[in-house]
Amino acid sequence: MAPTKSKPKKEPFVIRSLTLTPALETLLHTIGQEASDALGWTVSDSAVVRAVLRYVAQQPPAWRRSVLLLLIEQEIAAGRVWGSKKK
Repeated sequence: MAPTKSKPKKEPFVIRSLTLTPALETLLHTIGQEASDALGWTVSDSAVVRAVLRYVAQQPPAWRRSVLLLLIEQEIAAGRVWGSKKK
């Protein structure tokens, strides 16, 4: 009898809340719907966010500094931030 292979354990999820503007919420739903249509499978908003984070993780650090940090600075400048600046 052949030994059975064990499946690798999946990484557990961490529950987080997310604050979005109505326009970004619409964009998130649109991306999810496009993915659902293309894949033939219901795609959740969480799956879209995880995919975007995986994409960012694949980018070189220079890309994150030049592109992503610029977008984060724009969010902060627009006053859409929780908390305060580090002292």
